[in-house]
Amino acid sequence: MKRALLAAGLLASAAWPAQATGELTCAGEGVSIDLLVGHMDVLSIARAVITIGSESWSTAPDIMPGSPITIGQGFEDDRILIVDFTDGNVDAILGKLRVIKAEEGDSRVAGGVFTFKEKGAFVVDCSEFQ
Repeated sequence: MKRALLAAGLLASAAWPAQATGELTCAGEGVSIDLLVGHMDVLSIARAVITIGSESWSTAPDIMPGSPITIGQGFEDDRILIVDFTDGNVDAILGKLRVIKAEEGDSRVAGGVFTFKEKGAFVVDCSEFQ
């Protein structure tokens, strides 16, 4: 049993960029979503900043200016990333990020869609991970 758990842990830590720590930017026409992420056994989003046109939302407005938002929920594995953003009071879901990841050899790509209440739907490229 311990050996199976160890093997599962090693496999999980080898996924890209699922077990890395850094910044993930998803960007499209007129929109960017910047996530400061860290991974342990689960996805951990330390900070998020969303910019649509000239407007910004931030989970840490004292550090990165913007209207207050909160991470409602998030999930990531080696194939997908799903994040919901709520208002500062966690009363309503404002934004939804849905990303599909793929790799072949040394090539890695990630992209998907982002929606934000009353602002629209956007196609985003999330291939840049630092």
